[in-house]
Amino acid sequence: MGFNNKLAAASTKNKSLISIGLDPDPKLMLFDDIFTFNKSIIDATKNNVCAYKPNLAFYEAEGINGLNALNATVQYIRTVAPDIPIIGDAKRGDIDSTNGFYARAMFEFWDFDAITINAFSGLKSIEPFTENPEKSIFIWCRASNDGAEELQDVIVSNPQNEVPYFQLLAELANQANRNNNVGLVVGANSPKQLSKVRSICPGMPILIPGIGAQGGDLKSSIEAGLDAKHHSIVINSSRGIIYSPTSIKNFNKEISVATEELNSLINVSLNQLGRAWG
Repeated sequence: MGFNNKLAAASTKNKSLISIGLDPDPKLMLFDDIFTFNKSIIDATKNNVCAYKPNLAFYEAEGINGLNALNATVQYIRTVAPDIPIIGDAKRGDIDSTNGFYARAMFEFWDFDAITINAFSGLKSIEPFTENPEKSIFIWCRASNDGAEELQDVIVSNPQNEVPYFQLLAELANQANRNNNVGLVVGANSPKQLSKVRSICPGMPILIPGIGAQGGDLKSSIEAGLDAKHHSIVINSSRGIIYSPTSIKNFNKEISVATEELNSLINVSLNQLGRAWG
C-alpha cells in the first residue's frame, strides 16, 4: 500500500489528522531513556493519530545510542501500530547522485513510509526520492519558523511570471508528482501561503507543523489546507503533546488526554466546515 492510501486509511480509522512528532529532548523528557519515552507516547496515542514523525536531528545528536533508540522506535510502531505511517523528518537534499544514497538510507534502512526533503537543487535532484511509488516525500515549502519569509517569500522569476519562492516550489512539486507520492510542508502560522499552496496543489498531502508552541492557528490552518475532495492534511504536534505530562506516574494518561483534546478541536473545525468524518 502506498503512503497516500496508508495515510488516508489511518486517518479514517482513527478519525484523526494528527501526526505526533517524536522529538526526544533529554533536557525536557521525564524519562532517562529515549525509547521508553517514545514507547509510552506510542502506547498512549496509537488509536488517535494518523502518523508519527520522528525528527532525525534529535536522535543523531545522541550518537549511536540515539540511532539505536530510533531503530527501536520504528520497529515498535511496526509491531503495535502497523497501519500508522511513519514520516522521517530528515529534510535531506543534495545533488541527484547523493540523494540516491539518502533515499536508500531513509526508505530501505530506516523503512520510513515518507520523509521530508529540501528541493533546493531542483527537480532532477529529487528524482531518486520519488522512484518508488510506495514511498513518499514532503518537500519543505513554507517553514513555520520566524525568519522563513526572508527566503521563502522572496519574489523569483520563472518562465511564466514572477512568484514567491514558496509558490515556485509548489509548482515544481506538481511536476515532480508523476507517481502520486509528493507532498508539501507548509507552516500553520502562514495561512495565506497555505491557502495559495492548496490552490496550486489540489489533492496533494500537506504536512502542517507549527500548531501550539510556534503560534499557528489551528482553525485557520485547517480551513486553508483542506482539499476539496479529501482532507489531505496532516496536523503535526510535538512539544504541545509529548511534553504536556507533569509526572511519570500519569504520563500515558496525560499524553492521551492532550492528544484527544487536540483531535476534538480539529474535529470541531471539520464539523463547522461541513467536512466531518463519514
